[in-house]
Amino acid sequence: GRHSSDPDSASLPLRMATRRPNPHNGAPAAQRADARAREDLVHAQQAPPDTFQGIVIQHVRNMSLSMRTSGLPFEDSKNAWSGLSGVLYALPALATPFWWEKLLWLLQAFLSVTADYFYVNDLHVVHGIDRIFATYNTIRIIMIVALNLPVWTVVFAILPLSMYYNGALAKKSMNVKKWIMFHTLWHFTGGFLCMFFTYMVRYVYHSGDIAYVEN
Repeated sequence: GRHSSDPDSASLPLRMATRRPNPHNGAPAAQRADARAREDLVHAQQAPPDTFQGIVIQHVRNMSLSMRTSGLPFEDSKNAWSGLSGVLYALPALATPFWWEKLLWLLQAFLSVTADYFYVNDLHVVHGIDRIFATYNTIRIIMIVALNLPVWTVVFAILPLSMYYNGALAKKSMNVKKWIMFHTLWHFTGGFLCMFFTYMVRYVYHSGDIAYVEN
């Protein structure tokens, strides 16, 4: 038979056979978004980070590029303890005189329960919104404590943050029971400590400062 003198034409069938098809081509925008989110979830299942730097990078990614994923590698992550305990982030609302701060913590509790219980096994943008609010409130309460109370008191933040970190390690080892335990403790320690330090700053440190409370 005849052979082409063009080496590229000879390798063309091979390149076409080995070319990876794009599953998103021709699909509606919503389906493409779902497919990308599912790919992100598969990536989380295959290689959850096990270093502090890796956990931080994944957290930032899940607040931006992968807003709709829960970031959990388990087939079923729904549990009343790890999901409904997020309501404890409403506790700081009891420890502040400011309506806007009450609203901030109530919204955090709502987002936490919604993401960690009602949509924990689903793709939903509430996961990314919850992570953004939680990150903001964590940094915010640490800054408030550092600026108003003795600086050494910020070391108490290590307790809830260590629970979050150990929960991330549980994802790496694919241990859903450990993740449930540490995520529940993240809610308990974080909720109660945020309430305590909010009270200390708002009512103890500024005790007798009527102008502060009224403003």
